[in-house]
Amino acid sequence: MMSTKTKNMERRNIQISGGSTYVISLPKKWIEKLNLKNGDSMQIVNNPNNSITLSADSIQEESTTYPEIKIKKTDSVESIKRKIISLYISGHSFMVLNSPRAKIETDVRSMVMKLIRTKFVGTEIIESDSESITIKVLSTIPEMKLELAFNRMFKSTSNMFSETMHAIEKGDSEYAQEIVHMDDEINRFSYYLTRNLVMALDDANILSALGLEKTSQAIGYKRIITCVERIADHISTIAKVVVDMEKNISKTPKDIINTYQKTIELFDKTMTLISERNYSQAEKHAEEIEALIDETNALVKSTKTNSEASIVYQNLIYQNRRILDYILDISEVVMNDTVDSIVSMKTIENTEA
Repeated sequence: MMSTKTKNMERRNIQISGGSTYVISLPKKWIEKLNLKNGDSMQIVNNPNNSITLSADSIQEESTTYPEIKIKKTDSVESIKRKIISLYISGHSFMVLNSPRAKIETDVRSMVMKLIRTKFVGTEIIESDSESITIKVLSTIPEMKLELAFNRMFKSTSNMFSETMHAIEKGDSEYAQEIVHMDDEINRFSYYLTRNLVMALDDANILSALGLEKTSQAIGYKRIITCVERIADHISTIAKVVVDMEKNISKTPKDIINTYQKTIELFDKTMTLISERNYSQAEKHAEEIEALIDETNALVKSTKTNSEASIVYQNLIYQNRRILDYILDISEVVMNDTVDSIVSMKTIENTEA
C-alpha cells in the first residue's frame, strides 16, 4: 500500500474490502506506542470538521508513568503549590511529592491538604509518610456535563457579585470579609473545567462525555472560563476594598452603585448568550457593554479629587471597568463561534482558463 510521510503525520491510501467496507492501514509505531495488539477494538468518531478520530478503548487504562515533584530546601510553599495545580490542570490523575532524605515540612503538608479539600474535585491523598505524599484524581472521566459544571461556576460568581453589591449598599464590612473567601469555590470549578477541557483536546471520548461536538468548542469554553475566573478575582478585590473602607462605605456615591447594578445585569445575560448561541443577541449585548464602559470612563472623571475617599472610589470604578472588559470578551467568544450562522457561504470559482 502506498504511503507518504512528514514529520508529524502519515498519508495512507484507502482500500475497499468486500463491497461495503473501506480499510486503511495504521503505522506500526503508532500501534506499539498505544500498546495495542491484533484484535483490540477502537472507537471511530466522525467529527463535524470533516476529520475522523480514532481512539483506543484501552486509552482509559492507568498510565504506567506519573509525575514526581522533588521538593528542594529552596522551594517555597507557593512554588510547590503552583506545580501541583499545573499537573492537575494538565490532566494527570496520579502525582507524587517526594522530599528525599528529608521530612516534608508541616506548612507544605497543610498546603497540600487544603488545596485538595478546597480547590480540586474528586481528588484524595492515597498515601503519605514523612518524606512523600501521593495524590490521586479518582476519575479521569468528567463527573458532570460541561454545561452543568459551567452553570454552577457562573451562578456562584453571579451570587458573589450580588452579595458584594449588598455589602457596599449596607456598609457591611464584616460580611464583605466573608465574600472574599467565596472566590475559592470559583477557582475549584475553574480548575476542574479547565482540566477536563485540556484532556478533551487529546481524547474524543472525554470531548463527547463533556457534551461537546468539536475541539473548537473546547477552546471557546476555555476562554470563557478564564474570563469568569478573572471576574471573580476582581469581585474578591472589590470585597477587600469594602473591608478596608469600614465606616466610610456608606458614603459610596449612588452613581457607582448604579453602575455596579448594570454590570451585574449584563453579566447575568451572558449565560443566556452562551446557551442560546445567537450572533445577533451577542452583538447587541456587546454594544450594551461598550456603552456602559463609556459611562464608567466618564464616572472616573467625575469622582477624581485628591481626597482619600476619591482614591477608594477610583479603585471601585477600576475593578468594575475590568469586569466589563471580561464580559465583553465573553460576548466576542459567542460571536466568533456563531458568525457562520449569519453569513452565506459561496463556492470559489475556478478562474483558470
